[in-house]
Amino acid sequence: MIDVLLLVGRMLRRGHHRTRSVLLAGGLILSAVLTASSFAAAPTLVGKDAPDFVLKGMDGRNLRMSEFRGQVVLVNFWARWAGDSRQEMPALDRINTTYSRAGLVVIGVSVDEDLGRAREFAGAMKVSYPILFDTGSDIGRNYLLQKMPMTVLVDRSGVVRYSTVGFKRGDERAYLDHIRELLRE
Repeated sequence: MIDVLLLVGRMLRRGHHRTRSVLLAGGLILSAVLTASSFAAAPTLVGKDAPDFVLKGMDGRNLRMSEFRGQVVLVNFWARWAGDSRQEMPALDRINTTYSRAGLVVIGVSVDEDLGRAREFAGAMKVSYPILFDTGSDIGRNYLLQKMPMTVLVDRSGVVRYSTVGFKRGDERAYLDHIRELLRE
């Protein structure tokens, strides 16, 4: 692959202008194929039962994922050091406020190793949904966590129907489309 890129670079420097467009188009296509194949290879829980867990919340009580069977559940795995979490948590709080009466449960799960700093961060975010703390690695492994934040939507029967990694402004619209669909089922 590197040899091909070096050859293309040499051809462009030597003035092979007619081939420039073809080479650039070919490079873009190759890049798209390689990118798509790397995404396709990522493991996912979509279509599988959501792994059950029990975690302690901010209030000191334990919550079990399976307690929410019969409701649509949005689980957001976050970390204080993941900048996207600072943007996503307020958006999720607005979604929670709007759709909790319709049967949506939003749960935040901190995967920070430093429990004290995670509690401090969670308190500063002032969200109305439950915040749980995972200080081990089992849940991360069970949910195939790769990057923070990660959001998973689980249907009323406990099956993962949607999963996404990262967050940027506007992503909440995609969440809402999936949430509304699941609430109608």
